[in-house]
Amino acid sequence: TPLMEYISPSVGWMFCMYNLFAVLVLLNLVTGVFVDGAMRLSRADKEVELLAKANKVFKHTDEDGSGDITWEEFKSRLDSPEMSQFFEAMEISVARADDLFQIIDRSKDGKLSLEELVAGGPLLLGAA
Repeated sequence: TPLMEYISPSVGWMFCMYNLFAVLVLLNLVTGVFVDGAMRLSRADKEVELLAKANKVFKHTDEDGSGDITWEEFKSRLDSPEMSQFFEAMEISVARADDLFQIIDRSKDGKLSLEELVAGGPLLLGAA
């Protein structure tokens, strides 16, 4: 090659290493774009799953049909499979149920509405 013959063999090797580095950077960039897209889809799927589980928990926990869940209703259903799946989806221990109830209860009236439960789940999921 003329580069190695007329200038120096070391310049040819440096040019090859530069090209190799540029290709690796480009491949790393493409991989990062794919991973970011996959993580966004995974996050969206997890939020949809959490919303479905929150709705299911609300329907099974609102014993009196008032449209609100009191702490007593919430506590009485902690051993239910629906509640276990909800806590598992949020990656929170059932032992922290009291803390979860207090955080999600934005109106601080001791009751959770469906809106508070549905809005509180993804909010806490984002903080995790």
